[in-house]
Amino acid sequence: VVTVSVMQLSGNTIYVLGKVNQPGVFPIVRDVDVMQALTLAGGTSTYASLNYIKILRRANGELRALSFKYAEVEKGKRLEQNIVLQAGDVVVVP
Repeated sequence: VVTVSVMQLSGNTIYVLGKVNQPGVFPIVRDVDVMQALTLAGGTSTYASLNYIKILRRANGELRALSFKYAEVEKGKRLEQNIVLQAGDVVVVP
């Protein structure tokens, strides 16, 4: 009989930087969308440009920037912007 215990999960991380209260690297062990990532980072700061948030994603060697307009999602509009983040995604709050 062998027992295996996981001490730490690593590898699947997202990054949140810019005008958030606690920028940093966050491990993800389940699906996390953009709004949830902003919450993990302690919310946005007073001077954040909420309608110019970008998600940087590298796929097949190509870097893409996806737009996220906080005010629209907050009002329940264009909810498709609130994408599920993938390992390595960077959320930039200017």
